[in-house]
Amino acid sequence: MKLGSLQYLCCPVCHEELSIDIRKQVENEIISGKLECHKCQREYYIKNGIPDFVVLQHLSEEDEKWMKIYDKMASSYDLFFQLISLISLGWELRERRKWIKKLEIKEGDMVLDVATGTGRNLPYVVEAVGNKGKIFAMDISMGMLVYAKVKVKKKRMSVELQRANAAYLPYKDNLFDAVFHVGGINTFGEKKKAIEEMVRVAKPGAKIVIVDEGFAPGKEKTFIGKQLLKTNILYLSKPPIDLLPKNIEKLRVSWVLHGTFYLMEFKKTKV
Repeated sequence: MKLGSLQYLCCPVCHEELSIDIRKQVENEIISGKLECHKCQREYYIKNGIPDFVVLQHLSEEDEKWMKIYDKMASSYDLFFQLISLISLGWELRERRKWIKKLEIKEGDMVLDVATGTGRNLPYVVEAVGNKGKIFAMDISMGMLVYAKVKVKKKRMSVELQRANAAYLPYKDNLFDAVFHVGGINTFGEKKKAIEEMVRVAKPGAKIVIVDEGFAPGKEKTFIGKQLLKTNILYLSKPPIDLLPKNIEKLRVSWVLHGTFYLMEFKKTKV
């Protein structure tokens, strides 16, 4: 964690300011320490440069279950997607780039990647914001973040990583020029609150893009659809349109990856 990032962070529960107690610092990088909320006095620890904002009392059973699953499968998850990319000759990565273009990011923008996993979106977000941009990426799984951190260091990307629950984001209101989420919302224990949080931390007029498994209408009746359902029942998930807050506009829903994933894009209203 860089010391300058403190100005963008807040308590994920009450959204108040945080103070910092640094225990180990290397140049501008805080390796270990403690963040404390000025209002509710909750404490959040920094370990190996990653602040941990997960509050166990606010963690649903569903989110706790998936957090443990992702912690265990982090290494195989990253390897699986590397193999998919090789087999598809980079098709999966090209699709991610297309989704990121929908964010309408400009050079110098500030972007949040919600549930970043092992950080497969990050190189393309870095490419979009340029050297002057700021990128924050969070995930509930520390196992996933360990692999994301390796990517960030290896490719020398300027990305700040946080462990957090998507339903309790540790960022101040109206902060990001764009918010991106790929994979995960279908399994979130508090879907509505997570979407509300993505909107809360976005600036008025900011673009928000959400992508996850979900067949296009009729896809489940096709041969390919039936075979995919045998591997993952989440393909029956629907875009969570009914969970969107009122302060959004220009909603558009489409299906990508040959009709196997839904893509929901919208903007936070300017007033």
